[in-house]
Amino acid sequence: MAEKRILVADDDPHIRRLIAELLMAEGFKALMAEDGEEAMRVCREEHPDLMILDIIMPKMDGMEVCRRLRDETAAPIVFLTAKDDITDLVSGLAIGGDDYITKPFKGAELIARIKAALRRADMVRDSTEKEEYVSIGGLEIDRKRREISLDGKPVDLTQTEFDLLWLLASHRGTVFSRKDIVRELWGYEDPGISRTIDTHVARLRKKIETDSSSPEFIKTVTGVGYKFF
Repeated sequence: MAEKRILVADDDPHIRRLIAELLMAEGFKALMAEDGEEAMRVCREEHPDLMILDIIMPKMDGMEVCRRLRDETAAPIVFLTAKDDITDLVSGLAIGGDDYITKPFKGAELIARIKAALRRADMVRDSTEKEEYVSIGGLEIDRKRREISLDGKPVDLTQTEFDLLWLLASHRGTVFSRKDIVRELWGYEDPGISRTIDTHVARLRKKIETDSSSPEFIKTVTGVGYKFF
């Protein structure tokens, strides 16, 4: 198996060194960046398998780096934040982030989240499940190619949006609570992420629904969660 390469972008050299040591101990290759502009350059030159972005960085913050990279790569993005602030977390996940961890963090937790994000990405690329294609009412989802079209026109989704859409569409009629969705997509339960599911659904509806205020595909089940109609 090829060595996974992970970008660590943080302006604190101590944190960069700490995370690099944790990654190398697990057999990963660590790529370093001390600010947002350098993170962009390293990503474009090295094409990492996963990116760890500090939200607060000089020259370009982690949010803007994520926003720009989402037009170029579907590789998982894990945010680092020193603020226990749900607003930051919602914003970061809504623009294409896949997970987050709050400083100070435990090394074992960071590694677990990195491995979970990489595992989800590998499952999307290498899935051997028989059902890889869904076509419903003009919406076509090709899981193997990771392509989506609506009435013949391509739709661009973030990795999390795609995974969420596939989960719902491939289990048509099944009601998923927010906790169910987090457990299926991230592999563990986290109240912080659970509270961002509504944001992901809202952004997804804007991309695939003719009228996001009266959705045709993703229905809200009041007091429970969501289902694909």
